[in-house]
Amino acid sequence: MSQKATPTNRRVSLACVPCRSKHLRCDATTPVCARCRSEGLQCVYAKSRRGGRRARHPQPEPQLPSDNSLSAQRPIPNTSAPPIAPCPAALTDDDRSTSRNSNSNSNSDALSDSSLPEQFIARYYSFFHFAHPCVLPQWALKRRLANDPQPLQALVAVLQYIGSVYAKSALAASLKVEAEQAISTLATNGNGSGSAMFTGFDVQAVLLFSIAIYWGNEPEKSMTLLDRAIAMALQLGMPSKEFACSNGDNDPLLEECWRRTWWQIYMTDAHIAGSTSTYPFRTSGMDMSVDLPCDEDAYESGKIPTPRTLQDYDMREFLDDDERMFSSYAELVGLTRGLDLALATRQGMTITNAPTICANADAAVTAWRSLLHPSKKEIVREDGTVDELLFKASIIIQTYIVDIHRQLSTLAYSPIEAIAHCSPPPPPESLRGCNSPQCQLHTAKVLRAIDQFDDLLTLPTNITTHTPFIICMISNLVIAHLAACRFHYTGQPLKLARERVRLSMGALKVLGEYWPMGQRTYKEVGIIAREILGLKEQSSKQGVDGEASQESVSETSPGSGFVPRSEPEPEPDFGPAFEAHMPDVSVFMDQPSFADIQLLDTNFDFCGLFDMNVPSMAAV
Repeated sequence: MSQKATPTNRRVSLACVPCRSKHLRCDATTPVCARCRSEGLQCVYAKSRRGGRRARHPQPEPQLPSDNSLSAQRPIPNTSAPPIAPCPAALTDDDRSTSRNSNSNSNSDALSDSSLPEQFIARYYSFFHFAHPCVLPQWALKRRLANDPQPLQALVAVLQYIGSVYAKSALAASLKVEAEQAISTLATNGNGSGSAMFTGFDVQAVLLFSIAIYWGNEPEKSMTLLDRAIAMALQLGMPSKEFACSNGDNDPLLEECWRRTWWQIYMTDAHIAGSTSTYPFRTSGMDMSVDLPCDEDAYESGKIPTPRTLQDYDMREFLDDDERMFSSYAELVGLTRGLDLALATRQGMTITNAPTICANADAAVTAWRSLLHPSKKEIVREDGTVDELLFKASIIIQTYIVDIHRQLSTLAYSPIEAIAHCSPPPPPESLRGCNSPQCQLHTAKVLRAIDQFDDLLTLPTNITTHTPFIICMISNLVIAHLAACRFHYTGQPLKLARERVRLSMGALKVLGEYWPMGQRTYKEVGIIAREILGLKEQSSKQGVDGEASQESVSETSPGSGFVPRSEPEPEPDFGPAFEAHMPDVSVFMDQPSFADIQLLDTNFDFCGLFDMNVPSMAAV
């Protein structure tokens, strides 16, 4: 039996095209092999030209299912048929390490119709799982489905929907409806005896679906579902240390899965708070005793070490290097807890407490960095791969530095920024108009964070495998960068800054191909870029005409043309020296309509926009 499952004379001849072209060994994992995943390459398998045994004799070639026949290949709520082809109950170490699909010659861009549900699940694990690693590893999920599929119905429906998004499948809309139906059937209350009628797998389903529809441009529904996921988790007792042990079926892997589920709830809540600028967030200050997650390689292999506790982490400054070794996931949790504490009072930021809030956040970040184990100080591992969770921690740090320090910097806010749904609200008037040396220090911190964020985007990763929450992070960094282009950079530094803006806009455009909220964000930032960079161009022309032209400029009105303005209304006052070469923003501002945003499609030529004094290159 074991020889049949793993024949000794098996050879892997199905190398993907990138590996084959470089004459490199390929593990033939589908839909994306390990090498292509680590290098961010497009993994494509050439169709075999051999005949003979590869032909299917008894069955006709299956056709791509229609909406009516979809239920035959995907799970429907309240059914017991497993949605993924079952695998043996006992898996080898090779099965755990590779989690290969049975259809090893499938193309990563054109999914085979013979096992669409399984391939959608594979897409989920290839593109979404490692940025939100709470679901069981793929091999473990398959084994549990083969033994007892019923508790996993809602979760699998959500995983298939997310996978179909990354496959750009026409079935994504139908799968979304099925996922919604599966979640709607979940019980929300107890059974009267104090115990819940749902499981941790159901909590995972609601949580992951809330993330997916948030970036599917349904933020209100998403936040309602996140509230529901938090309530379900609290009813089960997931924040407590005891939950994982009492609900883990004596399986260390399942216990680890439950710990990760709570921490993914906490991280998602923090991401939503950052994207919507709402502090403190829902789970801030909650009593938590759940242990910290292990490293990803241990989780994926199923070899779970003894978990580290929050108490261990909170005393790490007194531990030796060997004892201070925490997983990347644990370090991400620790960073988020530190920022949560530092930013809890940010909602009421004033001129009095703003410097203290910035100082507290800086202290939390600096302490976190200094106490990292030496093996965690580099995002890129020795084998050239990128640690996804440390990558996420790094972009969170740069995003918050820009967010909080810009309010005290010389990079003024423009009214046009309000059209971006990700954009934080402008600071109160008491925080504007600073041009002191202290404000210049805040400006320097913002500019450095922008550069470091851009450097992260150039790492050898596939941008689509990062969490979609990076969309709002990129948006806010680009808007701050545009302000720097207008207020700070000139000459060669300005040209280089525009190149970096292109980098970020390209990342937004790629993410927008999968997530509607990403496409919306790309359009919003384009409107802002046209206005802010257009203002800089008009500013240069006015400098030539002289100061007299500034006094005669009129404000635009909803009617036709301009109307005289008795008194200029500068926004904001940066002092005489600064004001001499920086015109009033509102003088040139046309408030955009929703139609303006619709007109800016994803083929907008940003290169032509950024090189306003240089003939633009032909659009690609």
